[in-house]
Amino acid sequence: MLIFLGISETIPIFVALSFDETHLILPFFISSMLTIFIGLGFYFAFHDDPNKPSRYTIISFLIFTWILIPVFASLPFMISGVLTKFTDAYFEAASALTTSGSTILSNSSLAPKTLLFWRSFLQWQGGILIFILASAIIPLSTIGGSDLFRSSLPHGEGEGLLARLKASFKPLASVYVLFTFTCMVLLIFSGMTSFDALSTAMATLSSGGFTNHANSGVNSFNNMSEFILVPFMLIAATNLTFHWSFLRSGKYKVYQKDREIKYFIMMFLVAVIVMFIALLGFDYGSNLSVLKRLGISIFTAASAISTTGFVPDAANSLPLGIIIISIILIFIGGTAGSSAGGFKVLRFRVLFRQADSEISRLAHPHGIVAMRVNDISVTNSILMSIWTLLILYLTSIAIFSVSYGAMGYDMGTGIGLTVANLFSAGAMTGLIAPDFIGYSGMTYEAKWLTSALMILGRLEIITLLIFLTPSFRRN
Repeated sequence: MLIFLGISETIPIFVALSFDETHLILPFFISSMLTIFIGLGFYFAFHDDPNKPSRYTIISFLIFTWILIPVFASLPFMISGVLTKFTDAYFEAASALTTSGSTILSNSSLAPKTLLFWRSFLQWQGGILIFILASAIIPLSTIGGSDLFRSSLPHGEGEGLLARLKASFKPLASVYVLFTFTCMVLLIFSGMTSFDALSTAMATLSSGGFTNHANSGVNSFNNMSEFILVPFMLIAATNLTFHWSFLRSGKYKVYQKDREIKYFIMMFLVAVIVMFIALLGFDYGSNLSVLKRLGISIFTAASAISTTGFVPDAANSLPLGIIIISIILIFIGGTAGSSAGGFKVLRFRVLFRQADSEISRLAHPHGIVAMRVNDISVTNSILMSIWTLLILYLTSIAIFSVSYGAMGYDMGTGIGLTVANLFSAGAMTGLIAPDFIGYSGMTYEAKWLTSALMILGRLEIITLLIFLTPSFRRN
């Protein structure tokens, strides 16, 4: 992965040439050569095992991937002089790779276009990394009920770690590029420049939320752009392997068979209706039409449930009901196998099924009620794993919110910062924490806390706890 990252660091050199920012060529060249050199060292030092990877190998791989790669991805920010402190550069790189969307650049329109491209491109790479890990690697860890995930990609049960990554990359990357290109073309027709359309498309399909022209927490899209972005945000928040299967076969039944997507669409539509009702009863200005209020509801719901984080118009003046619904949607997140953050619809579906089974058991004490999800029996160990993860998420929200409070933030802002960054929706901080002045004004301690929170969210907490367990490392 470091070799791939190093190669990708050469691409902004062409952007620098096209925008006459030639002073940025050398920083990216140095970063690329250093990253490739160290990546080759790891490649020759660790040989791929052709056998199915062990749980220890999978968890160790996930830990070092999310912690180590941002170090090398941050090099262009530091060497270029735009973000001279390692704390700031690591924060920006970690935010991009985890597709959180939080940014140190309070006014990105003043930053060099080459760095803006690298930030969006890094976020786009983070999106495909999440898709590949979600479909090929994470289900093998059986963490948080991840073994219930259903992929449409063919996998050999005996494949090694590297082989599984390669097998997933080609089909998923092709679909990912296709959707990104389509989104970019449509955004160009909506009035965006080619550069802004490409950056926004990469931020949308990765569920990232970086934008080029706005201050943090400000909407810079016109109505047509918002209309185009909604379906692509929802696509990014659903299982990419299903989209690959549909485009390959042309058969819509791949979606009809999956109840998780149905749950996802249902939650989205309910949220839109509730938000629309809340806006109808809110004095939002006499010049705001009913159709515009509906548009804000659809855009906000799609941005929140996909954890993309694009904020709607006048985000700082929306009613409290919109903020609460947005927090709930961010917590729920997208489906398994998507680039979205959140607890995932699949896990909520299992918990709802368990509640239904318990009610049936109480009504029929001598009956046998079997629980099956995606044609897999839900065992007690899977249920326990999901409940454990839910408790860990809630506990983490409490601990990190208190930690932000100890650093001088009020409780509302602390909760907003925690939810936004733990569930990879940092770009939406301006909506769910309206009193927050921006990440650039944070202390170094708060920035490291937020960076850890973003990475912890992608590791889904329990992965790191298992890795830190002495007995696990000894075994």
